[in-house]
Amino acid sequence: MAAAAVRHRTVEANGISMHVAEAGPGGGTAPAVLFVHGFPELWYSWRHQMGHLAARGYRCVAPDLRGYGGTTAPPEHTSYTIFHLVGDLVALLDALELPQVFVVGHDWGAIVSWNLCLLRPDRVRALVNLSVAFIAEAPQPRKPLRLLPAARYGARLLCLPIPVNSSLHCNGQEPGVEKELASLDLKRFFKLALIVQTTGSSAMSIKKMRANNREVTLPPWLSEEDISYLASVYAKTGFAGGINYYRCFDLNWELMAPWTGAKVLVPTKFIVGDGDLAYHLPGVKSYIHKGGLKKDVPMLEEVVVIKGAGHFIQQERAEEISDHIYNYIKKFNTGVSSPKLSRL
Repeated sequence: MAAAAVRHRTVEANGISMHVAEAGPGGGTAPAVLFVHGFPELWYSWRHQMGHLAARGYRCVAPDLRGYGGTTAPPEHTSYTIFHLVGDLVALLDALELPQVFVVGHDWGAIVSWNLCLLRPDRVRALVNLSVAFIAEAPQPRKPLRLLPAARYGARLLCLPIPVNSSLHCNGQEPGVEKELASLDLKRFFKLALIVQTTGSSAMSIKKMRANNREVTLPPWLSEEDISYLASVYAKTGFAGGINYYRCFDLNWELMAPWTGAKVLVPTKFIVGDGDLAYHLPGVKSYIHKGGLKKDVPMLEEVVVIKGAGHFIQQERAEEISDHIYNYIKKFNTGVSSPKLSRL
């Protein structure tokens, strides 16, 4: 979408300043869609979907999450718990006077969106989540990060956006990984990170990125302008904010104990690419397709697996994902009503 069609502003919410990109109607009775990005992304990841839905009369709201882009980045990792992240979105909706919205999340944004629906289902009309499935909390004697090196997943661990043997999972807990990321050629980093489609390893591995000297040819869905925008923003902000999300795995595990076994009671559609790294983690396919996800998300209405698509699916298959989102949310009336369980 044309840059002029996107409006930018700063909103004070939950004690931080949030950079928010908007498109479509500015207020009134227009239905609103909240887009929640992941790592290493920004509001910009939703540019295609914002244009698509804005043209169809939806008010599109895409913030930079806490720690990203133009939004405040507290230095302490303990300021990035799931309560902070969900609290930011609820406060943002309050500031924008939006009592209820459609929500679309991807990667870490999907994790935050699942938890927004779990904690505040009254604020969500319907959910479309991409790439990262929800796994409900359940008793687990050991903290998540102690399970990661052995690639063993307890039910208390949310599905992760990148494999357990990557630098972000194993080393992201240690100080300095954000400096290592920032020291890379950022344009090259984003090219490698966004186009990876292999399921056996992660493009986020710093060691592999340093060793990769091959020329990177961009696919048709990604432009040099896109890469330059991301690199320019991260050159200013660094990666510390996004890395701090990973440092809260164990803390979130402790904080979410009261919601052990809780269900997501929001109408939901889930979409994943069959080449997505997150789709190939141990046990994930079985969980999604053999009733686990439906059990934890009783109002799950549809699961879509897109052949040949990788992890950054809303950019790689922009038109297809935009259509999926629109065709799902358009069937809901725009008023606030009590959702009913699906028949699935």
